[in-house]
Amino acid sequence: MTIAKSEVVSQLTESLKGSSGVYLANFTGLTVEKVTILRSDLRKKGVVMRVAKNTLIKRALANVGVEGLDKWLTGPTAIILADAEDPMAPAKLLVEFLKKNENALAMKAVHIDGQAYSGDQVQSLAKMPGKRELQAQVVTLALSPGANLLALFRGPGSAIASQIQSLVSKIEAGETVGK
Repeated sequence: MTIAKSEVVSQLTESLKGSSGVYLANFTGLTVEKVTILRSDLRKKGVVMRVAKNTLIKRALANVGVEGLDKWLTGPTAIILADAEDPMAPAKLLVEFLKKNENALAMKAVHIDGQAYSGDQVQSLAKMPGKRELQAQVVTLALSPGANLLALFRGPGSAIASQIQSLVSKIEAGETVGK
């Protein structure tokens, strides 16, 4: 293997170590302009897109222990790497890009949490909440019983306080209270 190829494998391996998801796509139908737009959109969300020879991608995947993607490494391949925070971010971005640019990109495969999926399942992955959304849901669920309990304790107290305030207002207005 030449120095240039080993450098590509080394760079891909380093990128793969910090990623939480690997997406493989066939970019044959994309113009240079569309590829530039896609890379820019991905980069804004911390997602990296690289194009390399399939044999080099296979070596880099093997270096980090990612298995199950070899059968999809045929033809022109772009490898899209999710950042460590959100493995679903590329799926959402790619589905959005495909809505605007029909037949411009063909998803080959996805590898998340040690499992390989066909590219057809990217639509389903895009509908799943991201890591931050899931964390927010967990926090909301964890806090809701306490908030409900607090509301129960405040309920009778605030009712009594409003009745006392009403009595004070009537007394100050000179109305007779009671009897």
